[in-house]
Amino acid sequence: MPHLKKILVPIDGSPASIAALSRAISLAEDVGASVDVLHVDAPDQFEVGSGTSTATGAREQAARNMEESIQAARSRLGDRLSRRTASGDPVRQILDVAADENADLIAIGTHGRIGRLHALVGSVAEAVVRSAPCPVMTVRQADGEEESFAERIHGRQPLADQARPHR
Repeated sequence: MPHLKKILVPIDGSPASIAALSRAISLAEDVGASVDVLHVDAPDQFEVGSGTSTATGAREQAARNMEESIQAARSRLGDRLSRRTASGDPVRQILDVAADENADLIAIGTHGRIGRLHALVGSVAEAVVRSAPCPVMTVRQADGEEESFAERIHGRQPLADQARPHR
């Protein structure tokens, strides 16, 4: 990616959003970019990649996971990592920050839902992909509990999982 200087990473503490932060940090280290972490405090406490609200205990655990991930990212990037919190609709906030801050890339976690489940709960990641002012990299949590399209339709692992060395 030519001239990749600023990566926006929406994070909510979910495994998918933490995976997106991890990928963004690695990319930023490779190309010398900065990372702007955005947490959107949504009125109904929706996860970044979901349209379903989360329970209080899950929100607290997600907040702890988010803080630990941001601290680990800061230890790797130092002052090239910034952080902000916004309130409101996650999609609108992500798109506004990306446009206002001239983000070169948005790295966002996705749960990889398809079919009826996707239709019922929606997807913040999908809405961001459709309307973003810059390229969007979606990251699905490895070993997540959600089935990918390849797993559901073809009965096999996604290509990205097939390419990983076995441990």
